[in-house]
Amino acid sequence: MCSFLIFLKSLQGNKNIDKLNKLLKLRGPDYTNMIDFNNYTFLHNLLHICGKVTLQPFIKDNIVCLFNGEIYNYKSFGDIDSDGCCLIDLYLQYGQEFVTKLDGEFAIALFDFNKNEVILSSDIFGTKPLFYAYENGFIISSFRSILSKDFNMINIKQIEPNTCLKFNLDGQLINTISIHKFCLKQKKNNFDDWILAFENAVKKRADTNKNIFITLSSGYDSGCLDLILKKLNITFASYTILARERIDTIRKRLDYMKEYGKNHFIKLTESEFDESKKYVENNIDEIISPILTQNKNKFPDGFVPHTNNTWAAYGLNYIFDRAKENNSIIYLSGQGPDEIMGDYGFDGKKFKHYSQLNGVFPKKLSSVFPWNNFFNGTMRAFISKEEGVASLHGIEGRYPYLDKNVVQEYLWLSPDLKNGNYKSPLAHYMKINNYAFDKNVKIGFKCHQKLKK
Repeated sequence: MCSFLIFLKSLQGNKNIDKLNKLLKLRGPDYTNMIDFNNYTFLHNLLHICGKVTLQPFIKDNIVCLFNGEIYNYKSFGDIDSDGCCLIDLYLQYGQEFVTKLDGEFAIALFDFNKNEVILSSDIFGTKPLFYAYENGFIISSFRSILSKDFNMINIKQIEPNTCLKFNLDGQLINTISIHKFCLKQKKNNFDDWILAFENAVKKRADTNKNIFITLSSGYDSGCLDLILKKLNITFASYTILARERIDTIRKRLDYMKEYGKNHFIKLTESEFDESKKYVENNIDEIISPILTQNKNKFPDGFVPHTNNTWAAYGLNYIFDRAKENNSIIYLSGQGPDEIMGDYGFDGKKFKHYSQLNGVFPKKLSSVFPWNNFFNGTMRAFISKEEGVASLHGIEGRYPYLDKNVVQEYLWLSPDLKNGNYKSPLAHYMKINNYAFDKNVKIGFKCHQKLKK
């Protein structure tokens, strides 16, 4: 996790850079670097995770590049010190298509002053925030509120998932490409390749000397993460808020190869919940609300200036605060299976009203792909929530369920396999490993319930 801010220098006016950077620096607390180049200011805050400490922006041949996130395959591009060091050379070799060569979670801004062009890119699922506006020059930031409040921008856009945009320096869009195209053939009749892909996705996200952690519930998504980390002999911590979770299921999970995981049970009090809520509401960036996206008149783009009683954010904030105290700064998220492996439904039954698939995959997948929640909808809203809360603590969120190979292997499964069980690959993997789970149950993160007085 890092953060950046780019703006045409003439737009700064009397704005204080340190004040502008106060919120941004939470995402990148280790190092701050700022340069002026060709009438633009480039500011970057680094959260150092791996490789040699390398300050941004990257500059070469009149090209300036900033990025936020992690690129897992950077070593395949040469003998380089840090993942971002590959970006400009890849751009010089492949042009705008360079982003299709990357495997990771990232947001990228690249200025080519030789061609007077700007490239802005998300990763496949838009896991890292990148907002931009244009007023006589570009303003680009990891935080929306800086554009809306500090620069008083109105026409603010967020880079769409799976999208790379190319502009000229006059703000005109030149070209749009996709980062990745999924194959929709449903051709595989067992889960072997999905399991292998998921193991690899977790391995590369856990390949660090930093402490990692997960949130552990009695549900499928965090359970399968807990299981696979233990099967891979990876040391980690887990955090459980005791609310509506099935405690017997959780205890059985904790007894499974317990030497590879340390769990922290949390019983929130009303005052702790209220304090966490107050902190989030007073400090979080503008995020997408899964509640208020339905109020198109008041919030036409879905963004709100706070979380507006999104209770999951308050519980997550409390967990992240505890994890940071324990020197854990890498969070392996369980985000993704709800949206991809059933779209909040199973066997024709909706778990949520916004499900389009009702948990039923047709023989012709292209007839429904991509359903709204696959890239957008709750996928975008819940990533926004997790990144927004993680930003307050300098914690890097990583998303193994959104690894392109994991998603592709799921899409390749036959309709019979997809429809046979709720979140069928997860159910299969937990079953063959004799790991506790409650079949076909969807509870959700109800951290605001059963609070202690």
